[in-house]
Amino acid sequence: MEPLYFTFEIITPTTTTTHIVEWVEIESPTGSFLVGPQHSPLVSIIKNKSSIIYKNANAQTCTLDVSQGIFKVDATKAIALLDQ
Repeated sequence: MEPLYFTFEIITPTTTTTHIVEWVEIESPTGSFLVGPQHSPLVSIIKNKSSIIYKNANAQTCTLDVSQGIFKVDATKAIALLDQ
């Protein structure tokens, strides 16, 4: 069975990047969670001084250190709005 993918968009005040990913892991103020394709709609605050971890379509696990932001996900797309 082939993995499913979805779009992960990272938006900062100066740049926007789009990635095709298998999953994204976010740390909120109340704990970490992982989202994948077809995830239920969700909006969360990203914990101050944490990391976003995601697995891209090339099977590479990537880590992005962030200061804070907001994370939104629906069935086909996730968005991280970051203040850095």
